[in-house]
Amino acid sequence: MPTRPLPIVMASAALCLLMGAAKPTTPLVVRGDGLVNATIGGTAARIRITPWAPAAPTLNPDFADRIGLKGGWFGFAVKVGPVKVNGKSSVTRLDFGTMSFRRRVVWFDRRYEPQGDGAVGPGGLPAEVIRFELRSPRPGERVATLPLVQRLFQPTYSRITVAGREVNILFDPQHAQTLATAGAGGAIAADYGGQLVGATGKAEVAFGIDRPIRTLKLARSLAIGPLRFDSVPVRIGDSGSVAGIADADADPDEVVVTAKGGGKRRDVLIIGRDALAGCSSIIFDKPAKVIRLSCL
Repeated sequence: MPTRPLPIVMASAALCLLMGAAKPTTPLVVRGDGLVNATIGGTAARIRITPWAPAAPTLNPDFADRIGLKGGWFGFAVKVGPVKVNGKSSVTRLDFGTMSFRRRVVWFDRRYEPQGDGAVGPGGLPAEVIRFELRSPRPGERVATLPLVQRLFQPTYSRITVAGREVNILFDPQHAQTLATAGAGGAIAADYGGQLVGATGKAEVAFGIDRPIRTLKLARSLAIGPLRFDSVPVRIGDSGSVAGIADADADPDEVVVTAKGGGKRRDVLIIGRDALAGCSSIIFDKPAKVIRLSCL
């Protein structure tokens, strides 16, 4: 699944590598907006380390051209709503100071990262434990543990079962708003008594592409670890169907067109900064296969 290069800068960027030869699991600490200095393909770059990015380091097309990357014979594409975004891949060296490694990288015909030269998620770094510090800890915080799932090239995520469907849970503290795909919204509505309310808005999903959204108001709160959701913004035009969700503002004469399922889809809930406001850190512990949230 592609980006949500989805912006709004938090505090100033900083990357702190806590060294400890006797402790191989000493965490890589990422602070602020996650933008760090790196060298990619022998060229200086600004790369965002963020929980939402894929395990395949994803570069902007202008930077891929600058370092002379050439795509292989087989291209690929992702779809954001009705928009098809074509991609290429190659192998190059990435150097983050104390981490130097070769990795398959990807780039698309649209910019992925709006402020830097590219982005990478926890799955694309050799560090075994990655700690994203969102703010200073507060008294009374508790740590919740969620299962960690990693698939080749995909973002690192957790997973819950809702209405008999698996819903992938991703975290994106760089994006202001939580967002569910239509399929995830339909499952949540079925289990928690949801209905669509309010007018249609827009939200950026990836590559600068906006998609229509509505607010899904829940009769019962959805709990994910320490987080509670009484409402969730939901994409209404693709990635599943919202046809089965009650609409509190429906016009009886309105014709609503919803997406039809084709092939295997992934139902996804991306948890943004709005829901993470009470959390001080997110830790991705790969050896233990867990994600730890420290929140009030």
